[in-house]
Amino acid sequence: MRKAYIFMVFLGMLFLLLGVKETRAAEDGGVVVPTPLTKNLGDYYVSIGVFSIAQLEKNFPRAYNLLVKHHGKPTPNQTHHLAVSLWKEENGKITYLSNYEVEAEVRSPIFRATREKLSKYPHQYGDNYGGWFDMSDKGLYHIAIIIHENGKTRKVTFDYLMQ
Repeated sequence: MRKAYIFMVFLGMLFLLLGVKETRAAEDGGVVVPTPLTKNLGDYYVSIGVFSIAQLEKNFPRAYNLLVKHHGKPTPNQTHHLAVSLWKEENGKITYLSNYEVEAEVRSPIFRATREKLSKYPHQYGDNYGGWFDMSDKGLYHIAIIIHENGKTRKVTFDYLMQ
């Protein structure tokens, strides 16, 4: 029994180290690793990220100040930043798309919904879209990203668990 336990711990550590190595390799090479927060729309991908405003302000003040410059200062009831990337991969190169109007509708676990037009802001590799939202409730959020392009509207939805 003890050998099985030691073997399981060894395997867990091995997978953890391999995962960290892959993540660092992806970050260093500028490779986007698809996650459950990435959806394929056929001709491009939509990725989202949700970040606590308090953590951004504390740990990444330069990024926070850039977001304030583009979105304005968050109100006291806005607790999180929603970031949206539209991107495609061509010939092994990632291209970020920025000629769109993007909105987000964030529905809280208690079914309170907020829909806002997202503003464009520069990112390390291209433009992203984003905005401040109240995500103070714990539970499952439903996030709809609405993309307006050349008179057409496309919508993609994500579920995000706030713990």
